[in-house]
Amino acid sequence: MTHPVAESAPIRVMSFNARVHVPEDGKDTWPERAEGVVRLVRYHAPDVVCFQELAPHQYDFVRDRLDGYDWVGAGRRDGAGNGEHVPVGVDPERLRVTDHETFWLSETPDEAGSVGWDATYPRIVTRVSLVETESDDADAPPTDAAATDPVHVANTHFDHEGVEARAESARVVRDRLADLDGPTVLLGDFNCEPDSVPYRRLVADEGETPGFDDARRLSREGCLGPEHTFHEFTGDPTIQIDHVFVRDCSVLRHATLADRIDDDRYPSDHFPLVADLLPD
Repeated sequence: MTHPVAESAPIRVMSFNARVHVPEDGKDTWPERAEGVVRLVRYHAPDVVCFQELAPHQYDFVRDRLDGYDWVGAGRRDGAGNGEHVPVGVDPERLRVTDHETFWLSETPDEAGSVGWDATYPRIVTRVSLVETESDDADAPPTDAAATDPVHVANTHFDHEGVEARAESARVVRDRLADLDGPTVLLGDFNCEPDSVPYRRLVADEGETPGFDDARRLSREGCLGPEHTFHEFTGDPTIQIDHVFVRDCSVLRHATLADRIDDDRYPSDHFPLVADLLPD
């Protein structure tokens, strides 16, 4: 069987809520899962990996064990090292970070530690802008990175309790990302399903600003794995709250990864998502 070859290699992105360390999780606490999280990322080899729910010590572990990535991330409490992170790791052999920012999902997005509306905790977005890394191959055709729009990747985790906060967070992140030129990927744990107000706010056109597309629905080769993503360490997911959204991107493949650590343990209470994308 032959398959059509893309003009350029797709960019593989991963969204992975790795579950913050909770001592009451017993056999599913972070120390029991940490190596499994790292192994899963290594196996699927994303060009860009976006984690949610990493406490500072978890982020330190991931950066140490996945040291082949360049990392961008800040704590949600202070914009430095305090609080959970939603970091972005980038494979420097494929992509180079040209710009990045952290902003808060609140009425004051540039105020570090700000809590929005009825949210329980501060919630943040980590956004990076990426260009292709120049090849060291003397025989490779020359590229003009400056003539190519960067690809923007934004990683987030919406509040788990605040109904208004999730709806308003969708508005904030959409408005903020609308100012960027170039293909844009928004992914993470949105704590909302496809029939929800926040989801509809992200995918609907608004004025001259086009909405995002759900990568699952655009995938040329269909979707692999379960539709739902949150399974509470049971392996039997019940709701679909993790998403990959794209704008000005084609989607070759989309998968929900149901990998196990061993016979009866999973790396997290969420299944990660991967998508292979071609910027338009």
